[in-house]
Parts: sequence; C-alpha cells; structure tokens
Amino acid sequence: MGVIHGESKHDTPFTREVPNKDPQAPVVHHPPSVRDLLHSYMAATAGNPFGWTYNEVRPLPLPTLLAHGVRADCSFGVKILCQWAGAPDPTGENYDDWGNSVSMFNHLPHITLAQAQTGDVIVFGPSGQWHAVMIFTPGADPMLWSHGHPGAPNLYPLSADTRRPITVLRTVQ
Repeated sequence: MGVIHGESKHDTPFTREVPNKDPQAPVVHHPPSVRDLLHSYMAATAGNPFGWTYNEVRPLPLPTLLAHGVRADCSFGVKILCQWAGAPDPTGENYDDWGNSVSMFNHLPHITLAQAQTGDVIVFGPSGQWHAVMIFTPGADPMLWSHGHPGAPNLYPLSADTRRPITVLRTVQ
C-alpha cells in the first residue's frame, strides 16, 4: 500500500492508502488548482499577518508572492491574489498597475450566487462601483475575503455586508 497526502475541498488535509501495482513506480504529484491556490492565499493573508496597508490609489505596484507590506485596496487585493495563483487578471488589464471593481464588473462573466465557487468575485453597487471581495467558501451565505479597510484583509460572511446590489463574477473557467 502507498499513501497519498493532499487536501480535500479546501478545508482539511487527507491521507489515504492506495494499492501500489508496482512498488518501483514513481509517486505522481498533482499541482494544486488555481482555485486551491486562491483559497490558500486568502487563508494565509486573512488577519493581516503580512502587514498589508489599505491604499485606495492608482497606480499601485504588484508585489511578489506573499510579500510583507502590500499596499492595495479591495479590488487590487483581489487582483494580487489572482496573480499569485496564476489566474487571469480579473480587471482585464494584463496585470498592469491599474484596474478596479468596475473593471472587474465589465470584464468578467456574471454568474449567480448558486454557481459561485472559491475564488470567484462579488462586487457591490451599481456596476460594481463600491467594493470587491473574493469568495473564500461558497454557499448561500458565502464567507468572503476582503481588503476593504485598514486592518484588512479579513474574512466575513456575505450576510454581514448590507450593501446591495451585488454581482457575482466568474474568475476562473
């Protein structure tokens, strides 16, 4: 018997034994998906252990992976996570120093909340003008990752945010 280590649907590690047909066969490792990476980066940055600073200006430089002292606002925080995970730029700006939640509203496909998955985006307000968050855990009341104020990024349920309308956007096909 061999052992496979990994993660199960973004929440808990798992280990399971599988029969080895050939004990000399190499172990095959599968890289994590973009959505798995988005979930990991949201979990790693929530609670602000890397000293992120809320800064609502443009242009902003894109930081290196898990950099300390990141400067971003809500939409740029989402853009940073997408770049780190290897997802397409959600603003459609080819990872330049520009773009915002309205860019995301205009660029990304609109979906229903029921279709949303980890790593998809919710924008608030007409045409996404007010705020952008990333879905950490999908569901009827999804847990959201947000860098929308000083002291963020943080996690909170959608029900804790009363701003409406919302638009759900698909980040990764």
